[in-house]
Amino acid sequence: MSDAATSSALRSLRAALRAIWRFGSVSLVGWTPTSNGVEVLAVPVTRLFEQVHLHRRLLVGDRQMGRKTFDDVAVNLGIEPIEIRLEAAVADSPGAIMPTDVESAMRPYSIHHTDQRAVFLVDIVGFSLLAPEQQALQLATLEFALNLASATIAERMRGPRFSRSTTGDGFYVWCADKGLEADLSLLAVVVVTLTFLRCLRRLPAAAGVPMLRSCFGIGSHYTYRQPGAEGTSDAEFIVGQITIELARLIGAAAPNQILVGDFSRHEPEIPERIDTVGFLARASERMEWLRGLRLPGSRIERLALYLTGPRDSAGGFSVHALDVVDKHGLSHRCFNMKVNVFLDDGEPFYCGLQHDERAGLAT
Repeated sequence: MSDAATSSALRSLRAALRAIWRFGSVSLVGWTPTSNGVEVLAVPVTRLFEQVHLHRRLLVGDRQMGRKTFDDVAVNLGIEPIEIRLEAAVADSPGAIMPTDVESAMRPYSIHHTDQRAVFLVDIVGFSLLAPEQQALQLATLEFALNLASATIAERMRGPRFSRSTTGDGFYVWCADKGLEADLSLLAVVVVTLTFLRCLRRLPAAAGVPMLRSCFGIGSHYTYRQPGAEGTSDAEFIVGQITIELARLIGAAAPNQILVGDFSRHEPEIPERIDTVGFLARASERMEWLRGLRLPGSRIERLALYLTGPRDSAGGFSVHALDVVDKHGLSHRCFNMKVNVFLDDGEPFYCGLQHDERAGLAT
């Protein structure tokens, strides 16, 4: 079959999937190839989240399923598959629709659950009090810093992809990849973003540089997508335990403060779980990624990244957890983070607050 015919069949598939999706009231949870095209499993979103015993594949993994899994999911949901007949076969062969193309066509119409992922929340202090022109300027400056930081880390680490969604006065940012290294790369984006903006604030024309408050954590979330008219766009946004946690923390953060949630993550190849303190220790080791990074007027010589606490009896500093009580009376444990930046041709500076500068947080 010609490439034009295959492309036409793929367009027909996208159109059929969009019709089944019904403007987002239905989630497409699985598909499997048939001799005539594909079969699809679709379930109303309300039913999907009302299921008491969800099949493990409903919200996790690729949407392509083997026949047994596909049938098991259909039985679990009590639904019948929808057949979509196509003019081209679905197979890994010339002249056919590639399974990866079907998977990409399904993705915008599906909801996924992620058990653990790092997310960064940043917002502009006093944003609602600014004039509209100043809001636009500061938001554009923040987005520029995030773009620059994401591109810098992607280049130095060879590959991580970063996504973001706006909150109006800031952004949620996360790594599109999964795993410990991806989460560490996101923290590097946090450090570069805040360091770059801190440098800009030292320049004479600093009115457009926003003052920020920031939170970082690891937790679970759901991913939704916003398909375009042709079903080819899949801009993401996330919601779940981690976004709620960060929203509660950001409400208690002081200007220039960086709060890190109290989390524990697991990796298959690592027997023990990694808590916040352990994660920051690993991140500190990897700050060598940023040695030599050019900033306005200078380069980074080294970085020191740490969680703060009060001075102990021996004259050192211990790590101290803090508690945020939200408007519902629920407590959220977190830590105060500070980044010391040493430059090759200037005075060092820091991002974040000292432990004794934190505002409104109980030890």
